[in-house]
Amino acid sequence: MANKKISFLATAGALFLFFWGPVAFSQKAENDPGRQKGQEIPKPTHEVNVVVTNVDVVVTDSAGKRVTGLKPENFKLIEDGYPQKMTNFYEMKGLDVIISGYDIESGQLRPAPPAPFKSSPIKTKIIFYFDNWQLHPLNRNQSIKRLESFIRNNFPEDGRNQGMVVSLDQKLVIVQDFTSSASTLLQALNEVKKGSGQALLRAKNKEEQIRELNSLVGDPTNLGRNQNYERAAGFARSFAQEEQNDLQHSLKSLSALTTYLTGIEGKKMLIYISDGLPLSPGQEVFSFLDQAFSTANAQAEAMNYDATNLFKELTARCNANEIVLYPINSRGLESMTLSADQERGWNTYSKGSGMVKPGTRARNEALQLMADETGGLTVLETNDIGPGLKKIEEDMSYYYSLGYESLHREDNQYYAIQVKLVGVDEKYQVRLRQGYVRLSQEDKIRESVISRLFLGSTYNPMKISVQVMPLESTPDPDQLRLTLKLLIPIKNIALLPRENDHRGEIRVYIALKDSEGLISPCRELSQEIIIPNSDHALALKSHYPYFAEMVVAPGLYTISLAVRDVLGDTLNYIQIEKEIGRK
Repeated sequence: MANKKISFLATAGALFLFFWGPVAFSQKAENDPGRQKGQEIPKPTHEVNVVVTNVDVVVTDSAGKRVTGLKPENFKLIEDGYPQKMTNFYEMKGLDVIISGYDIESGQLRPAPPAPFKSSPIKTKIIFYFDNWQLHPLNRNQSIKRLESFIRNNFPEDGRNQGMVVSLDQKLVIVQDFTSSASTLLQALNEVKKGSGQALLRAKNKEEQIRELNSLVGDPTNLGRNQNYERAAGFARSFAQEEQNDLQHSLKSLSALTTYLTGIEGKKMLIYISDGLPLSPGQEVFSFLDQAFSTANAQAEAMNYDATNLFKELTARCNANEIVLYPINSRGLESMTLSADQERGWNTYSKGSGMVKPGTRARNEALQLMADETGGLTVLETNDIGPGLKKIEEDMSYYYSLGYESLHREDNQYYAIQVKLVGVDEKYQVRLRQGYVRLSQEDKIRESVISRLFLGSTYNPMKISVQVMPLESTPDPDQLRLTLKLLIPIKNIALLPRENDHRGEIRVYIALKDSEGLISPCRELSQEIIIPNSDHALALKSHYPYFAEMVVAPGLYTISLAVRDVLGDTLNYIQIEKEIGRK
């Protein structure tokens, strides 16, 4: 998909966003009053927030077995190169939680007696994410067989674990929201089996491209080699661009889910099932061209498609939301033969015969990065994912949690975390998330608005209704003005009484996604509400009308809104779909 221009224009009294075709936002608010009678008024206060950063650490020995029984003094916490003082510590050991409390006399953390599970507040959230965009149906269903046993073993009736099932096809869908019921989760897996084989359809298209590419480099003579190279390079670019588009769809959807999970309490483990992801889309094909044509320099062009930064952005978002990634490559062990030629390897070239085929190994590097950056594990190069799932199960039950007071506030900066073992003779391995970003509340809201473009989830405690007004023409015949009218019950708005009136503020956040998947930036519009005391009684029975205008080209749009009552600190999320046609 070609890049589309997004630009902004601010004018007095209105804020416009141009979204190519374009889309423009503006705001209007009528002088309609309001505040709930008897509502508690927020009082001006001065608050000092203490930010505690928690880090879960898995410790293993040289054989990969979990190490238990370590004490707070065995850990050294480092943030951006500076040692940190530990303020809280506990060890999860099977069903026991061994908590260390702060001892006033010694000024140190001291262990308390083991707490049985029933008295422990610790719960684990497990998300089963099936990326059907990158997953062959047969591989998916084979993985599901193993996951069924995993669910039966790890979702007992005591409710200590909760699971969610998510599937990505054309759209990202929550097949089953969080539940502690094993039977409900198993039913959700059966629904996933019914999903379309998007990856299979695209794989067939790629195979046709590869066959054509192989035929170009398989010319047994040197006649037309330069011409063949140019044609082959064109195929390689097309192949890489399609892989890049598919990868972006997968990563945007996965990022949307991680944002959706913001604020969900408990340890969050996301088991990501796919046939692998390319860290650099098309790299295998460009490498093949360099091998097939001695004068080529295709690898340099492959750097244009490198997606390392996209994966780093994803893992940073996961770390900010305390989500650990456990990628599984369901493709299994890689075959060293091609069905078209059983005698030759998968990425070989000899004069007179060229062959290229995407391999599992090339799609594992990105999965490993996802796990390493977030403190998780990968399950790769195996036809039986059962042992890998067993290791994931151990991560749920055997780990240490370390906490410290961070000097950093919500500044949206990345901070690296290290944990070192001290006073331990053995060479144990530690696994943890590599850093974090603490997002401001405003940024969290914006990200939530964007995520709900992919994963519609309405939360509307203020009972706000949205009306789509009739379309209007604009001076540009290719654009139409779409107006949304938000009706906010005045009784649900928190307002501060003053001598002659009541004052409040609402903020509206808006983002759009078109049918091609292009997303506008999330724009924030603020509106002050002033209600004269003389209108107060009538206002209690009324709604506050707020208008948001968008100038759009015809097409199908998903519109995501958040409405925040500033004084009441109440958030609402609403999504609608609208087909914009010619008048």
